[in-house]
Amino acid sequence: MKVFVTGATGFIGFHLCQRLVADGHSVVALVRDPKKATDLPSAVERFQGDLGRLDAPELVLPACDVVIHLAGVVSAQNPDEYHATNFEAVKGLVRCLERQSWRPRRMLFASSLAAAGPSMAARRMTEADPSAPVEPYGRAKLDAEAFLAGAPFPTTSFRPAIVFGPRDTATLSFFKMAKQGWGFRVAGQPQALSFIDVDDLVSGIVAMMDDTSAAHHVYFVSALEDTDSAQLWKALAEVIGRRVRIVAVPRAVLRIASLLSTGLSKVFRFRNQLDGKQYTQLTAPAFLCSSDALQKAHAWRPRVGLSASLGKAWAGYRESGWV
Repeated sequence: MKVFVTGATGFIGFHLCQRLVADGHSVVALVRDPKKATDLPSAVERFQGDLGRLDAPELVLPACDVVIHLAGVVSAQNPDEYHATNFEAVKGLVRCLERQSWRPRRMLFASSLAAAGPSMAARRMTEADPSAPVEPYGRAKLDAEAFLAGAPFPTTSFRPAIVFGPRDTATLSFFKMAKQGWGFRVAGQPQALSFIDVDDLVSGIVAMMDDTSAAHHVYFVSALEDTDSAQLWKALAEVIGRRVRIVAVPRAVLRIASLLSTGLSKVFRFRNQLDGKQYTQLTAPAFLCSSDALQKAHAWRPRVGLSASLGKAWAGYRESGWV
C-alpha cells in the first residue's frame, strides 16, 4: 500500500520508514529539511514542506492508502507551542485531507501515554480508564485524540510508553549520564514506568495499518514487562558495563532546577529539557499502561525486553558516534 508519513526524519519515523520499505510499501514522507532526510531509504519519496504548508487550500497531496502522523514536539518554549504543534497541526492535517480528491483508508496518530496521565503505582491503565493529563503536552495530545474521533475517515490514536532504541535523542542524555558513572531519580518511592522498544512499536504501527474497519480506535503500546526509575538505571549500568551512582534528588531541588532552566531557555533561546512539563512527569507516581487491547485486536505482541532494548539503543549510539 502507499503510505504518507509526517515526522519521517525523527526517531520513530526513521525506523518506521525503513520497515515500510523493507515490507514492500510505497512511502511518501513530508520533509521540512532535506538534509535531515539523507538517511531515509532512497525508495522513500520526499514531499517538500512542513506542517504549516498543509494549510494552503491549493495543496495537492499524493493519493495514499494510509496516513501516519508522527510529527510533534515533546519539549517546547511554552504551553502554546505544545497546543499549536500537537493539536492544531493535527486539525490542519485532517482539513487538508478533507480537501483532497481522495480519502485515506485510515489515519494513524502518534499520541502519548501522557495523554492518559499518570497511573497508580501498582496498576496498568487500560483504554477504559478515564484520561487525566497533568501537563500541556499530554492535554494537547488528548485534545487531538478527541478531534480525530470525529474525523470523516477512520483513525487510530496510539499511545506509546517510553520508547527506547537507536537514534532517540530524548533518552540519549540518560545514556550519556550513565557513561559518566552517575544518574538521578526523584527521591522517594521509585517511579513505576512502562516502556516499548522502537522495533516493537513499529511492528505495532504496521499491524494497526491493516485495520480495514470504519471505527476510530485508541490503543496503548507497551512491553510485556514494566520497570521503575531505580531499576532503569541499574539496567543501564549493566548494558554499559560500568558502575552508576544514582542520586536521589528532592522534589524541591528539582523544581528549582526546572524554574532556572526554563528562565535561562527564554533568555538564551535553547530547547529546554527540564521545563514544567518534564518536572510534572518526573514527579508523578507512575506511568503504567497495558497493551492487551492492541495485542488482541491485531495479533501483535511485543518481543523485546528492557535489557535487550537498552542494549540495542546503546549499540546504535556508539555506532553513530553519539556517545
